[in-house]
Amino acid sequence: MTSRLKYYLSASYRRKMLDKLLVSHEGFYRGRVMDIGGKDRGAFIKPRHKVDEWFVVDIASSNEPDLLADVCDLSELNDEQFDVVNATELFEHVSDPEQGLRECVRVLKTGGTMIISMPFLFPIHADPSDFQRWTEHKWRQEAAAVGLEIEELIPMGRYFTVSMEMWKTFVRIVPIRPVRWFCYLAYPLCDTLTRLDRLRFVQNSTLGNYTTGYYIVARKR
Repeated sequence: MTSRLKYYLSASYRRKMLDKLLVSHEGFYRGRVMDIGGKDRGAFIKPRHKVDEWFVVDIASSNEPDLLADVCDLSELNDEQFDVVNATELFEHVSDPEQGLRECVRVLKTGGTMIISMPFLFPIHADPSDFQRWTEHKWRQEAAAVGLEIEELIPMGRYFTVSMEMWKTFVRIVPIRPVRWFCYLAYPLCDTLTRLDRLRFVQNSTLGNYTTGYYIVARKR
């Protein structure tokens, strides 16, 4: 199986959307970048060699970070050190996300950029734990409280993407391989159905209240 086919079959719709969004925002990474939980995932290649420094902070020593620390306690770092803080797929795994967000903003320079993603209607996945999901209202409230101005808040799919994500989750665990491969034949139809989320009817109805999660670009005031 080629890597492209494996990615197509195994990657979630959420992961594919996140990879595309990160590629489209690659130019936001500049200067000194702090990457929280910097383990590589998905197809996005982090632009480490296009910035002055790519500084990884992680709670797991196995990931060989530059700083072994919990995002809730970055006391080893001074204020306003970084131009960009990358916190993708992080805060669901943080026991005190409000404190973690405060610490990220503390080490971010004034005018600096924070790139965030967090799941919503998406399977619980411990890494090493999974604590919560935040709504758009919660994100806007907490961002304002710590001095972040949200420039982009993008729902990552709506009702149909959530529904097809659940189907793909089922297919991935089908134990009988021929049955699983037969189910793969429905993937092009699933792809088509997810595009219905772009319709204004879907976005403006209760169907628009479903999402796999959010992608956020914010700037420190």
